[in-house]
Amino acid sequence: MTRSVLVIDFGTTSLRFSIVSATGDILEARRVVLPTLAGTAGEVAWDGDLIAATVLAETRRLAEDWQPLGIAIANQRVSCLLWDAASGRAQGPVLSWSDARTATLDRALRKSGSGHIPNLTGSKLRWLLDRVDPDRQAVAAGTLRAGTLDSFIVWVLSEGRLHVTDFTNAAQSGLLRQDTLRWDEALANLLGVPMSILPQPALSVGPYGFAAAIDPHLPILGMIGDQQGSLLGQGCTQPGQAKLTFGTVGALNVVVGDRPTTVSSRVAFANIAYSDRSGAVYGAETSIQSAGSAIEWLVEIGVLPNPAAIDDLVDPGKRAERVVFVSALHGLGAPHWKTGARGAFLGLSAADGREALVRAVLDGIVCATADALDGLETELGRRLDRISVDGGLAASGAFCSILAATLGRDLVRAAHLEATTLGAARIGFSALGGADVFTPAAAQPIVPAPGTVPADRARARRATDMVLLEQSQSLGDRRP
Repeated sequence: MTRSVLVIDFGTTSLRFSIVSATGDILEARRVVLPTLAGTAGEVAWDGDLIAATVLAETRRLAEDWQPLGIAIANQRVSCLLWDAASGRAQGPVLSWSDARTATLDRALRKSGSGHIPNLTGSKLRWLLDRVDPDRQAVAAGTLRAGTLDSFIVWVLSEGRLHVTDFTNAAQSGLLRQDTLRWDEALANLLGVPMSILPQPALSVGPYGFAAAIDPHLPILGMIGDQQGSLLGQGCTQPGQAKLTFGTVGALNVVVGDRPTTVSSRVAFANIAYSDRSGAVYGAETSIQSAGSAIEWLVEIGVLPNPAAIDDLVDPGKRAERVVFVSALHGLGAPHWKTGARGAFLGLSAADGREALVRAVLDGIVCATADALDGLETELGRRLDRISVDGGLAASGAFCSILAATLGRDLVRAAHLEATTLGAARIGFSALGGADVFTPAAAQPIVPAPGTVPADRARARRATDMVLLEQSQSLGDRRP
């Protein structure tokens, strides 16, 4: 059989299962869309038991067909759950990274000066604990476990023998001290999250043990957060190398070096890029909250038949002169971080059709990205001259032309737009000894089409100011 690794990639909208060869070829890929649990506005969650059943069924099928050398895991970060230590059954919902029901708790923690970054895993675990085990009897009895999706998947695969998380996921929890690579016990206690239920932080490169639920001899080779997996999948391993992923959100990640960075502000935050047997490699990240999700919205309301239609409709050389869109369908990201802000079209007239709407949405995403990039560069004190681009939107030539013309940086399109899977596979092959670690295929330069008109950043800023003002006034109207 071909030497391969089985990659489990839990994204925002689906679970992907892939077989990746030692040369970096994806030999087979399966995608399963999991339904979200019904809830009110702002609630995004899944059924943990359904996740476990899906992982086991799909992994068994691919493992039997391909006989891979091991399993590697990539996952959306921050999303978390509680489960029973004996049965592995989920206790309560799996809260998505985008679930907003911890907003009140986050505001209280911020006012208390706890030091916990809002909307990360720590406060989500506290919210779950208060509802699943309010008197902490299960915690005291040692029957409760907590973790992010990487931890839960490993627990399921190992039949409860392993309770670990890798440093990239642990760093996104808000509970890891990046200088010591250990849980911040004081902060965890302040949040009311017992240390006893947390997984053991570990290197991204394993192996950690075996996927006994699949095969007693099949090793779990490694795990990594999705954005960091994309970073590796695009070959970004050296300080200053960066990537932009346009998935549901837009995420900009850069490798900083072998020492923790002091970047920590509203425009960017420090994290861990990846870790192997040589230690941790540190990074920094910033993001916008509505990227691919804005395109999906256009499809849902009938403006676009599908995302591939962007290039049939939009001419990069023609900008919607009056129409501007603020990309905030899920709130504003860096540098504002206003989760209550909402998207807006301004300047619409009866003469504007689908082309103007779609071009305005593309410009809105690009302008938000440009602002986030400027902020990250200011925090790092350096210019990022070459940035790799991946994700669904990177398939659009019109979008990439507008992006390159507006950012004024050397951009390259990743050879494989789903780079997260390849990054996890690289982690897996590294765990096997390193001889089979492939180099990602060469990226192609993104050159703006002749006559491409950049997005109007000045108009976008003015429109964003109006959205922020509206949100502020709305909050004021609701105050007693």
